[in-house]
Parts: sequence; structure tokens; C-alpha cells
Amino acid sequence: MADAFLLGAGFSKAMHDCMPTMTELYRSLQRLVGVADGIPEEIYAYASDAEALLTYYAIPGPQDNVPEIYLKKRMTALIEQEIGTAIAERESQALSSGTNLNGNALVSKWHWDGSQILTTNYDTLVEELVASKEFCEQNSVRALSYVDLYPVPIIPVNAMKGIGFFGETDEQTFALYKLHGSTSWYTHSMESNIAPIYGLPAQYSDRPKNQTLVADKRRFIVPPVYDKSTLLSHESVRSIWRQAKENALQPADRLFVIGYSLPRTDIAMHSLLWEGSRFRSEGGSKKLLYVVDIDRSVEKHYRDALGRYYDVRTEFVGAHDAFSAFVDWYANE
Repeated sequence: MADAFLLGAGFSKAMHDCMPTMTELYRSLQRLVGVADGIPEEIYAYASDAEALLTYYAIPGPQDNVPEIYLKKRMTALIEQEIGTAIAERESQALSSGTNLNGNALVSKWHWDGSQILTTNYDTLVEELVASKEFCEQNSVRALSYVDLYPVPIIPVNAMKGIGFFGETDEQTFALYKLHGSTSWYTHSMESNIAPIYGLPAQYSDRPKNQTLVADKRRFIVPPVYDKSTLLSHESVRSIWRQAKENALQPADRLFVIGYSLPRTDIAMHSLLWEGSRFRSEGGSKKLLYVVDIDRSVEKHYRDALGRYYDVRTEFVGAHDAFSAFVDWYANE
């Protein structure tokens, strides 16, 4: 039986309680409010969450004049930088104090099963865990790196100077489709559909020498809306989404959604999930979709949004230990 996973912020929160929810990430952006050339208070309040705020600035409206468009581009870069800083601080805390043992076991199972993992998260908690010495020793594998996980080429920033942080190995592991980009990904500040994506692993990001390598780059973070502008039309990101549909969702018999709220504004994600199940549901039998979330309200949301295409299961919804209960069941079924 083929399985695929879709992760949201609730997954990272389950891995370690210090990881930010979208609400907490929104609060961290308040540092940009009220400062010179920062976010106006009324716009911050209007957006009400981090991704809506990023969307407001990242996608210029038809009503914007040229100066307003450039001001929005500048603010987008500041928000991306702030999101990266806030998440990096929480990641460091999580990794230094130890992540959820159930979560670690799940990631190990992904590794051994060669699982297909879709994620909307910007953080690199999964990559950091897989690249750790402890993970490799526990799973009896040679050092794994970020590039072993991604289905598209990500260029280590040190490669610009002929020195790489890591090299691709022959180890087989799971595929990680980062649908919304990553805080560790960078690209040229000028919009381009074919610009390379550079990776700067979190453990190297605080070194001044490495920061100079991305000083003229922007973080590659994609807002969860239908019109993702140049970012979604980028050839590598289009490849990630296409492979997520063809290699992960369409072959899967079961989809496990962990801590992802499926925002109504993210039409691209709704379309991906529909197309990933369309041929199966048209044939009469639906794929199984298990929702894993502490929030009981997501049960109705998923049934309303995807019940026509998936057999939505909610045994792991509503309890404070929903994640641990799911991992126990999945690891031992």
C-alpha cells in the first residue's frame, strides 16, 4: 500500500512545542510594525495572519502604482527575512533540547520506506534532523544531506566559490517536496523563472562569511494563494509541484495530513489535492485521507473541501495527543 504525507505547521509544533504556529509567526512580525519604513499598523491588523500579510505585499494589486509596487517588493523582502530569523531561532532551540521521539521515529520510518512527503512548512526541522549524526547512526546510514531529500537541484551557496557544504550520496531515503519554498533557499533578487535556487543549511547560516554569499539574494518563500507570481512559475518549483502530483499523490493509496489547515485562499493546493485523487475517485473508489490534528474544526473543513474525492478519516482529530497516537498506530499497524 503506497502512502503519501502532507505536513503543515502543526507537524513542526508536534515535533517540538517551541516551533511557531502561524499565529505565533504573525506575532513575531510585529517587530516590523511602527518602525521607520516598516509595516503600517492598519495593514498589520487587516492581514490578521503571517501568510496573509506576506501575500498582501508579495502580490501587487492592479490598483498599485509603480512606487507602491516597489515599496511592496521591499516590504516582502523584509518579511521574508523576519520569517527566516524567527523560524531559525525556534529551530535552534528545538534541535538543542531534543525533538519529539515519536516524530523522530516517524521520520526514520519515512527513510526506510522511501516515503513521499509533501510539506507547506518553511522551516528545515526535518532536514536538520535527517542530516544529524544521531539520525544517521540510529538508521545505520552514511551522512545524509538536504540534496538527498529534494526532488529538484538545490545548489549549496558555497558552490559559488567552488566549495560545497555537502555532496550527494548513494543512500536511498524519502523525498521531501517543499511546496512553499524554504527559509534555507535563496534566489536572485530580480524575478526570474529560471534563476538557480541556492541552499544555505541552518547550521551554517549564522556565519558572517556565509551570509555574504546570500547578501544579494532573496529568500525563496511562496505565499499560499492561487497567484504565486514568479515564484510559482519558477521552473524548479513547477517541477516540485508536478512531481508531488505524479510521483506522490497519484500513486498513493493513502494520504496522511498532519497539522495542515488547508487555507481556503490556497487554491493551488486545493487543485493539487483534487488532481492527485481525481482519477481514483472517478473510477468509483476513493483514496483514504487521514487527518491528524488537535483542532476538531478541521474535520468538517476537510470533509467539505475534499470529501467528494477522498474518504476522509478523522480518528486522529481533536485530542491533545493526536500526533503521538497516530505515530503509535502507523508504526505498528
